[in-house]
Amino acid sequence: MSWSMVAVASLLMAAAGVLWIQRSFVAVTVKGLSMSPTFETGDRVLVRRGTRGLRKGSVVVVVRPDIETGWGRNPLGDRDVDANRWYIKRAVALSGDRWPENLEKDGVVPAGHVLVIGDHFRSVDSKQHGPCPTHQVLGVVVRRLARSTAV
Repeated sequence: MSWSMVAVASLLMAAAGVLWIQRSFVAVTVKGLSMSPTFETGDRVLVRRGTRGLRKGSVVVVVRPDIETGWGRNPLGDRDVDANRWYIKRAVALSGDRWPENLEKDGVVPAGHVLVIGDHFRSVDSKQHGPCPTHQVLGVVVRRLARSTAV
């Protein structure tokens, strides 16, 4: 095999790797105080797209619910992370789990849903909008990329 063929094959493999990373992960900038003090406005987080690794206590990025109708019923078609339509919250209960006592609701989380609550006491989340359908989850936060330097 010639060196030029090896170089072309290497470039194709690198391009495939980049595409896989772009489809699997996304960086999101936190806006707002709902996850304070864990995350502050300006913090950057790495998000694995989808619900793989979703557990109680995971931090997730979910679609912003409509004020009147709550979370949408249709699957997300556009996962544009630049759009200002995402919330970052903590998953506190998964499908089949009992509602946490502090939410003053009885029963279990329905199949295909997750309860999401912000770390800040004034967070707008499942307390107001009920459980979030898992198809409205952009992904699970893997790690913080950068801490905000704002004072």
